Amino acid sequence: MCFSLLIYLQNNYNVTTTTDIEVVKTLVDNSDFNLLILDSEPSDKIEKLCRKIKDNKSGLPIILTYVFKNQIKDFDSKIRKYVNSIFYKPFDLNEVSLKLSMLL
Repeated sequence: MCFSLLIYLQNNYNVTTTTDIEVVKTLVDNSDFNLLILDSEPSDKIEKLCRKIKDNKSGLPIILTYVFKNQIKDFDSKIRKYVNSIFYKPFDLNEVSLKLSMLL
């Protein structure tokens, strides 16, 4: 994740971070988070995770961040129904902070 975004989040919110998708699943299933930010390109695996989260915790906002590539635009369009917002890198930290305020 972008270091400036991580610093912003840690200064303004209680943040839990991980790089392990299995840990994400466990944390979401066993904790009461207000927001999930996934820093990952859309894929079948990420789409399945987002779909499962929306099925089980429909009120949990999900934000996806990644560098847009033309080769994954089909995944991008498929995953949009499971996420609340997508931020393409590099992104404007002010835009992200405004969106977070609206979602929380």
